Amino acid sequence: MAVLVAALLPAVPEIASAATPARPDPIYRIIVSVRTSADAVRISLARPALLIRAEARRFRGERVADLRRFGRGPLVLTRHPGAGHARATFVVALTPRDAARARFRVSSEGPGTVVVRIRNANVRPARPIGSMRLEAPGTGRLVVQTSRLAARGPVRGTEPLPPNVLAFYYPWYQVSDWAGLLPIAADNVNPTPYDTDDPATIDRHIQQAVGAGIDGFIVSWWGGDNPWDANVVALEERIPPGFTFALYLEMFSPAFRNEVDLVREIDHALDTHGASEHYLRVGGRPVLYVFSSHNVFQEVGTVGKTPRYQEIWRRVLDGLARQGHDPVVIGEGRPFDGEDFGVFDGMHMYGTEDPKITHPRNRQMALTARAWAAVHGGERKIWGASVIPGYDDRHIPGRKPDFFPRLGGALYEAQWASATATHADQALIVSFNEWMETTNIEPNAEWGDQYLGLTAVLAARFRDR
Repeated sequence: MAVLVAALLPAVPEIASAATPARPDPIYRIIVSVRTSADAVRISLARPALLIRAEARRFRGERVADLRRFGRGPLVLTRHPGAGHARATFVVALTPRDAARARFRVSSEGPGTVVVRIRNANVRPARPIGSMRLEAPGTGRLVVQTSRLAARGPVRGTEPLPPNVLAFYYPWYQVSDWAGLLPIAADNVNPTPYDTDDPATIDRHIQQAVGAGIDGFIVSWWGGDNPWDANVVALEERIPPGFTFALYLEMFSPAFRNEVDLVREIDHALDTHGASEHYLRVGGRPVLYVFSSHNVFQEVGTVGKTPRYQEIWRRVLDGLARQGHDPVVIGEGRPFDGEDFGVFDGMHMYGTEDPKITHPRNRQMALTARAWAAVHGGERKIWGASVIPGYDDRHIPGRKPDFFPRLGGALYEAQWASATATHADQALIVSFNEWMETTNIEPNAEWGDQYLGLTAVLAARFRDR
């Protein structure tokens, strides 16, 4: 049923680089110490090496000491006008990729001296591996052999996690929905209309998912008092050994209007659904996925992030801890803010902003999740890469429509190829049965079980990377 990825990728050339899985990029930790009497220093990293993450520590006399962006950087240190000199120590995670050396470009602005020292910190104590000095404004290069970066490394805990394949699942359907109650595209015809609380339907869905190599469902959840919660219970009661499920908190639900509501609802969810032997766990902790986590307490269609949403989530997590809960929380949002990894245990994107940027997004987020603890400490973070077969909401009233054609399965294969090539921790299928946005891999009258067959092949490839 599946067609070779290499044959299909030319239809979407922007992500053709994802076609050939390779070994995961090793991640190394270095300490970059900078001291300067110049006005500013910028340290960037030449391609193909990537500067993944950095944190400035033990700095003084500075106005700015930070990392500007993923990729080349730069690391920036700016001397405060009233200070004689500035200094900073950056803890940095990087990968040389296939380069034999890492080439740092050091630029200074204004008169003064710049001294840069680099130490290998894959394990402690850190060891010197390179240094340079600039005596005048201008640019210098500091080259470090990859063998010196790699000594005593890669950093422990930065390897990819065991791969997991999950699919978003929607428990809200009634037979009448297929007769026009819900806005479903005219060409997306369900040959077997169903209620999602029907035991035979649930059994069929689970059997189809298992046959397609899916490990479990991420189930849309709108709160404990919502009528659909009973359908979640019906699903939970029929899950067989070896299959799993987790809840997907729909942040635009009226059940989640303030911090008290959110703590109460999640506490209820973890006490009930989270207590199931089939509930998804990582390191023994129950996993919660959160849709549009940066739009907490907002209405559907609101533009922009909730002010101080990260502080809100920290308080919510503190409230859950007081109730005895320590879930693994996977946030979601666009545009992404890498600092969200400082609040959540992981991140994902529901679907895609645009298939053209799927692969660079996956590369950045997978590497950031792997590198986070090496720089900032704490637990290993998680990146869930979404894979979509297509998307079409042009028929839904009130939408700013998007349309990503399926290309006969080529888009789906390319999405999977990116998740595989970037060694994402999870492949998240969008979706098993979201018929309204036309992302369903569940069989319809046109494509039958084509996408279940593709999923079986591509999920196996994702696991065998």
